[in-house]
Amino acid sequence: MPTNSAPPRGQPNSRLHRFSIGQKVRMKSTVGLSLRDETIFRILATLPIRDGSPQYRIRTEGETYERVTTEDNLEDAKG
Repeated sequence: MPTNSAPPRGQPNSRLHRFSIGQKVRMKSTVGLSLRDETIFRILATLPIRDGSPQYRIRTEGETYERVTTEDNLEDAKG
């Protein structure tokens, strides 16, 4: 019996993730970051689960770099 949290080969990983690629989100916690509350990020990629929470690669329009965060730190931007 497999012990990792990845889905069996051939099954999509996306059903483990609440947010989808291209979706706009906000970060719930920006402690230590110089972000405003209204900062909108776009999901660039879904990543494997870490410590029980799916991960995402995200970026704002004005940034030239990407960030990685867990699902429990994101909320839908509804817009």
